[in-house]
Amino acid sequence: MSQYLSGSCLCGACQFDYTGEIRFTIQCYCRDCQHVTGAGHAPQMMVHRDALMTKGPTKTYRQRADSGSMLEFIFCRDCGSPLLKATSRMPDAIAIYAGALNDPTLFERGKDVFEDARQPWDQA
Repeated sequence: MSQYLSGSCLCGACQFDYTGEIRFTIQCYCRDCQHVTGAGHAPQMMVHRDALMTKGPTKTYRQRADSGSMLEFIFCRDCGSPLLKATSRMPDAIAIYAGALNDPTLFERGKDVFEDARQPWDQA
């Protein structure tokens, strides 16, 4: 089933639009996501990369994950808001951070991943 999603950064300089299937959703508790979001976890929606349209001044930070895969964290260059995340393990997909959605109620909780890094103060 096709779904429309839109979102932006805090300052509004970067926007994205997506129409297509939501492949899956996760709450990632890894330390990388904790650093990126400043929170205990990062809720994400995995979508088809070729259907995501972005505009605005972004900056990409690349880092190798503990798993060995390469990660890309995509932020607004102006305000620093985290928008997207990609992994070399899924080159045809990209994750949208739920907090960047214009309507974050569209996020439906999915699987918890990297729970071994979950902080004791971040319990569901």
